[in-house]
Amino acid sequence: MRLVLPSLLLSVLLLFSSCEVKMPEYVVSPNKMEAFLYDYHMVQSMSSEYTSGNYEEKLFFDYIFKKHGITKQRFDSSMVWYNRYPKHLKKVYENLEKRLEQEVAALGDAKGAVDDGVTLDMAYLAADTAELWTGADIKLLSSTPLNSRLSYAFEIPTDTTFLAGDSLSFSFEARFITGGVSGVKQSLYTALVVEYEDGTSFSVGEYKMTNGNCAISAPRNFASRPKYMSGFVYYSDDDSTAMARLLLNRISLKRIHAPKSVEAADKK
Repeated sequence: MRLVLPSLLLSVLLLFSSCEVKMPEYVVSPNKMEAFLYDYHMVQSMSSEYTSGNYEEKLFFDYIFKKHGITKQRFDSSMVWYNRYPKHLKKVYENLEKRLEQEVAALGDAKGAVDDGVTLDMAYLAADTAELWTGADIKLLSSTPLNSRLSYAFEIPTDTTFLAGDSLSFSFEARFITGGVSGVKQSLYTALVVEYEDGTSFSVGEYKMTNGNCAISAPRNFASRPKYMSGFVYYSDDDSTAMARLLLNRISLKRIHAPKSVEAADKK
């Protein structure tokens, strides 16, 4: 005997089945979106510490998109879809909130790698080559929210300690520590931003996944003095055991006056 569904019941069943909309291929999957949004919101909180413009913010976000292999266009399109079907986005953020709560709880009262170790004392800067970094020259970073980066940002004094044509550079030796975890993917992104009194700016970033020396510099600008300088090292990994680390050694932040011969040649 055939079972015949009443037309009203059949309509209701069809309505409920149609509510389960298939996710288009262009939409970032929930798991990948969760991982991306974790870094995305971390970067938002980091870039909000700076007040000099959007140079640092752009470097931060460029790195995050590159790390996850997602374009801004795809992210924006995906968020349009997720907002259209909010139950999927709600689930992503529930998982994200749990992850953040677990990591913050694991940190306890640990202090993060905040701005530190920079001196702008005039006597200290009198030499042609001045080491600005006076804090510890070694730092251990992890992928936990409060200890994933080392950063600095400062206004440059309006005196003769900084001149047009100065070379400004940030360097360190990087060593990735796996903590005995096999197959862990680790990376760092470091950036340097310099703004000048004439309104121009320079920014540079470097992505690194192997041990070794890393140095980034702003080219000499003989047209204007530097006004503001900032930079950071941001570390991330995919280690669920939280054993992996990044060791920064021989951290250095230098200001070097241009040799007279170079300055004279530039003015000709």
